[in-house]
Amino acid sequence: MKIAILYIGTGHYTIFWDEFFKSCEKYFIKDAQKHYFFFTDSKNFKSDEKITIVPQENLGWPLITCLRYKILNKIKEDLKDYDYAFFFNGNMEFIRKITKEEFLPIEKDGYIVASLHSGNKRVKFSKEFPYERNPLSTSYIPYGVGEKYFHAGILGGRTKEFLELLDTCEKMMDEDLSNNIIPKFHDESVFNKYILNRPYKILSNYYIHPVHGKPFVWLNQKVKIIQRDKSRFKYGGHAYLRGETNKKITPVSYFKEKIKQIFK
Repeated sequence: MKIAILYIGTGHYTIFWDEFFKSCEKYFIKDAQKHYFFFTDSKNFKSDEKITIVPQENLGWPLITCLRYKILNKIKEDLKDYDYAFFFNGNMEFIRKITKEEFLPIEKDGYIVASLHSGNKRVKFSKEFPYERNPLSTSYIPYGVGEKYFHAGILGGRTKEFLELLDTCEKMMDEDLSNNIIPKFHDESVFNKYILNRPYKILSNYYIHPVHGKPFVWLNQKVKIIQRDKSRFKYGGHAYLRGETNKKITPVSYFKEKIKQIFK
């Protein structure tokens, strides 16, 4: 089995790449032949037998997420050589073994995966889901429609269906941008509209679990993939990663902010 792994790391986001790659090799469907397509503007990485470097301009925030489907679709011809293809968010890290049986979608799933957002646990009514509510947007979902909200940090499935997803979502976003509309949560809003009323394999949020405010998440044996905390001084903080500043957050500033949050 051949699986393509797609990863975007431009600007300061390249800081996450090494841990992502090593952990994916160690834990993700080890009996498959995996190849990585790393979209980056950095000159510090070279292609080899495991990794293909795909030159990608750093578009800045929020275009780098709005145009995610267009960016990934650049290699659609390359992906046709693979059985499955998956995109993973830049700050994700695998921490436990994942088998093909638990992760790969089959026919009844429409050959597509959809990972539950951790915010689902805090929502009591569907009207509270953060869908795009602008009726002029291609991602529009009216109140009273939709039963779950999905993260766009994992996208993928069987290659044929994944390419269909990329094509459709790229066109949806292009239409919105041409009308000066940016969906509420960019690529995530588009994905939630795309997956609405389609079959899919549900991945629990244990496969895209936040560590922000959860210092003991590694002790939970159910958690398979974590989202590393982008606010940490180790990574420079949100503003630094997005290129809004070239100054990393200091340890003092980081801990001051954490203390404020605790006593809010």
